[in-house]
Amino acid sequence: MLKKKLFIHQNIPYAFNWNIGNHKQKISSNNPYREEFTNLGSFFKKIYQGIIPNELFNSRNLPRVSQFKIRGLRPAFINSFSKKLIREGKIEQYGSDSKLPKYANDVYVNFKVNEIGKKPGHEPILKNILIKDSNSVAIEVPIWKKTDKKVVTGHIDLIQIENNLVKVIDYKPEGNFMISLPQVATYGLIIKSKFNLHKIKCVSFNKTEAWEYNPDILLSDVKNYLISQRVNNRDWEDFLK
Repeated sequence: MLKKKLFIHQNIPYAFNWNIGNHKQKISSNNPYREEFTNLGSFFKKIYQGIIPNELFNSRNLPRVSQFKIRGLRPAFINSFSKKLIREGKIEQYGSDSKLPKYANDVYVNFKVNEIGKKPGHEPILKNILIKDSNSVAIEVPIWKKTDKKVVTGHIDLIQIENNLVKVIDYKPEGNFMISLPQVATYGLIIKSKFNLHKIKCVSFNKTEAWEYNPDILLSDVKNYLISQRVNNRDWEDFLK
C-alpha cells in the first residue's frame, strides 16, 4: 500500500513514500477531524503525482527550513535551557524503550547482524517505521511556504496521525535536538497553518531518545529566551507571521 515518488532536489534524492492503508484507517465518517486528515491526503496525492514547485526546491538562492537552527549560544546554555523546558513539562523526553527509538535501533541491529559495513541512514530507518507503525502515513514530505515575496522549502522526515493528532517528526541521529528545534517546529507550524489543523506536535528522535513538544514554543519560550540572550538570528520568524 506504499505509493512512492522520487524527487531530485539540488542533486539530492528524496524518496517520498505514502502509506495509503495507514492513512485510510485514520479517516472515518465519525471522526471529528476527518476533513483535516482528508485534506492532508489530497496534498500527499498531489506530491505522488509530482505536482509540486520543483523549481523552488532546486533554487540555491532560497532558504531551506533545515538551515533554521539555534546559533550564537554556548552549548552549555542550550543544554541548560532544554533541561528547563523538560522540567516544566513543555518538552517531553522519552528513553530508548519508546517506540521511535526502538524502531531506529532495530535497523541498527539489522545492519550489524547482516554485517552491513556502515551505519543506517535516514531512508532505511524512516521506511521501517512507515511500514511497521500503523500511525505513520508519509515520509520525506516536501513542504514549502511563500510569504511577503519570500519562499522557504524543506522535506519533513515523517508524518504520523496518532489519537487524532498530527505529528511532524524528524530523525536526528546526532542528537542535539534543541539546536534543530527551530527547523522541526517550523515544519509543524507550516503544516498546521496550511491545513488548519486543530492540534499538532513535533518530535525529534534517534536510536536512544525522543523529544516531543508543541511547536508553538518556538514563538514563545524559545523566542523569549533567545531575546534575553541577545540572539537576533531568528530567520524562521519571517515565515511564521
